[in-house]
Amino acid sequence: MKAIVVGLGGRGRGWLKDCMANPDVEVVAAVEPFAENKNRASSEFNFPKEKIHDDLSTAIKKAKADFVVDVTPPAEHEKVALTAFENGLNVLGEKPLSDDFDAAKRVVAAGKKAGVKHMITQNYRWNGQPRTTRKLVAEGQYGPVGQLDISFYMSWADIPGSHYVNQPYMFLTDMGIHHFDMMRYVIGQEPETVQAVTWNLPWGWHKGDAAQIVVFKFPGNLYASHRAVGCTLGKRTGWNGEWRIETQKGTITWEADKIFHTQEHRADPQVRTEIPQVTEGLGGPPQLLKDFVQALKDNKQPECNAEDNLKSMRMVFGALKSTKEKREVKLSEL
Repeated sequence: MKAIVVGLGGRGRGWLKDCMANPDVEVVAAVEPFAENKNRASSEFNFPKEKIHDDLSTAIKKAKADFVVDVTPPAEHEKVALTAFENGLNVLGEKPLSDDFDAAKRVVAAGKKAGVKHMITQNYRWNGQPRTTRKLVAEGQYGPVGQLDISFYMSWADIPGSHYVNQPYMFLTDMGIHHFDMMRYVIGQEPETVQAVTWNLPWGWHKGDAAQIVVFKFPGNLYASHRAVGCTLGKRTGWNGEWRIETQKGTITWEADKIFHTQEHRADPQVRTEIPQVTEGLGGPPQLLKDFVQALKDNKQPECNAEDNLKSMRMVFGALKSTKEKREVKLSEL
């Protein structure tokens, strides 16, 4: 499969490296307007400068490709995707699908019309905790789920001047998409409503709110909460957060990098068991790239395809609407 990597900043160079390391992928071109990034990519990976172009249209004309890897800022994702779709190219795009929900809907519609594959790199799904817990919930091993609570505390995005620090609601829209996507992935259902409150701690370094409580209502009166602080100066959680799932037979909890089943009600046998995690198909960008290429070969929709990811984005923008308008929002409004 022949690829064009669009964007050669720090993360883009990582994707260039992963693509070059994959035996099923040939990088036929790259796109980067800034000379410094061009030179760095060329010197670090011995990638020919003549194959690095200033814009995607030129790269497509110069090199025959099967797909585009989009590692541009979120505001550029629509332009990159539409250019790729117009030329019949599939897209593997960094999250989020867009920084604008209407733009995200346009991209999904355009991809469907073009008949191409579009996958979003929602990489938090590709580790043992969500993979294992999804399987446990789907099998109903511990009975139905009644409630899900996520706690997430991190000294997040503390580089002065970055867009994470300077733009409003970045904690909700950036980290939120990871955890909200895992919510619906693990539970296997789509939420109906959302109510969110966001604020800043007095010492917070973000322009936008970096603390939040978000509550989603799923079918069957199942509630899921996300309680988080992005500017903690104290004890931190892992990047997945600490999860607590209430079931009819006790709790499933994520504690550090482990999963436990606990049952302590006096009417039941006492249980405290670590749950073995699945080990197949896990990893970061190399595994996502492998799965995407396999989906192209099999002519099937990849996991985290754009149409599916739009549902996770609806959770983010529904929460954003809720905190701005100070009310519960039906996600059907979006």
